[in-house]
Formats: sequence, structure tokens, C-alpha cells
Amino acid sequence: MRIHGNLRNIYRIAAMLALPVFIIIAGCGGEKVEPLPDYEGWGKYSYQHFVFHYPEGSYWGRNIDRLSQAYEKYLQEDCTFLGLPLPKDTIHFFIHNNDKEMEELTGHNKTFITGNQIHWDRIPPFGTPLAIYLVDNMGIRRTDYDFLYDGLITLRDYSGSDYHHNTASLQELKRFIPLDSLIDNERYSRQNKRDREWEAASFIAFITYNFGINRFKMLWQSTASFETAIKELFGVDMKTFEEKWVEFALVRYQGIHRETIYTDSSKTE
Repeated sequence: MRIHGNLRNIYRIAAMLALPVFIIIAGCGGEKVEPLPDYEGWGKYSYQHFVFHYPEGSYWGRNIDRLSQAYEKYLQEDCTFLGLPLPKDTIHFFIHNNDKEMEELTGHNKTFITGNQIHWDRIPPFGTPLAIYLVDNMGIRRTDYDFLYDGLITLRDYSGSDYHHNTASLQELKRFIPLDSLIDNERYSRQNKRDREWEAASFIAFITYNFGINRFKMLWQSTASFETAIKELFGVDMKTFEEKWVEFALVRYQGIHRETIYTDSSKTE
């Protein structure tokens, strides 16, 4: 890529963001520990950073060895990608049979996180609940832009989707959501959920591959306008940056780099 940020601006922003960095040293898991629920007829299985809880006789209860190894792999890869140390807290992962049974037990009708507990209703992709847990415990303030938050979660969902390919497909279908709509939280919320999250994941993958996770975190935390932050961090205006992102996605869609098409969304290039 030939986009180069203004180094002076980048160093200035980095210095401003240095203060909260010490928080991250504690690990990418949260320190709040919630009392553990004790569900009748449930089993549990400990594996490295996790304790998995599941209804006895359930599908994932019968396949807990495979699931636990997969989640430990996701945890290792996610923390590496996010530039975070592994969590110090044990993560308690509750695998509910479905959303209805989960609501009966917890009062929640969809996947949720509380303290060091993840409750999964088996509806979002495998990697989504863990990604939410880690992103919410990065030790930095939440971004002002919903599409950056959703995009980072989606990028780490391990669904097997190629989000650059999906974004380029939206271009062909005339359903592409321009960047100025993505950065407006109200307009973003009115877009098709799948389309907007595909694009958000592609946008973040474009940044992290070409500029690294630290530059992305600077954008995530910036309190300047989005247009100003893009100019300061990447040295071009927002329109040019959007064009470079779309070009990046289209190249992959057209199969120019067919050998680098990936089978999971954890890979950005």
C-alpha cells in the first residue's frame, strides 16, 4: 500500500493515548468476578483458560474436548491479533441449548457476557461471544463508532466468511454502504445488519493488514471527527481512504490473489 500517515500526528496521538495503556497489562480478561450459577443437570469441563458448563447429554457436552480445544485456539489468536496478553481470570463459558432455554435460566434471550462469564445461546458464530468478551475488556474506552465495534467483533467471529469478498459483492449488487453512512451511528443502525457488519469487518481488516492493530486502536479511541482522524492517522482524506479500501476488497473478489483466500475470518491477509 502507498498510503502513509503523517508520522508527527501519529506520534502525537500515540502520546495522548499512552496514559490508559497500563490498564491493558492486567490482561485481556476483566477482573470482575460474578457469582457462578449452579444449573441442575449441567456438567463442567476445565481446559486451560476456560471452564465450560453445559447441559449433560447435549451435543456440545458430548463433544466438549473438540470445542474446548477450538476455543483455546481462538483465545490465543484473538489476543495476538488484538495485541493483548492472555487473560488472568478463568473464563466460564456456558453453552445453552437454545435461546428459549437460556431465557428460562438467565432472563436473557440472547448471548450475553457478565463479569468473567460468557453465556452462549448457540445462535451467533462460534467466535462471536469470545470476541465480545475480549473487545469489551481491552482496557481502552469504547469507540464512538458502532461500525468499528461491530466490525471488530464480526472480523473475529470464525464464521468462515471472507468479508472482503462480501463487500465487493455488495458493490456489484449496488448495495454498498458508503463510509459516510457507516460512521453515522443513526444511519448505520438503519442499514441491513448483515451488509453493514460485512463492510465494517472488511474495513477493519483493510486497516489492520496495511497499518497494524495499533494504528486501528488509535482510530478506535480518537475523539476527533472521523474525517480528521483518518487524515491525521493515514495521511489522506476520507474519500481517498474509502477508495483504497474498496480497491483492496475488489482485488480479492476478482481472484487476483486467489492463493490468499482464507477459510476463516480471523485472517486479514
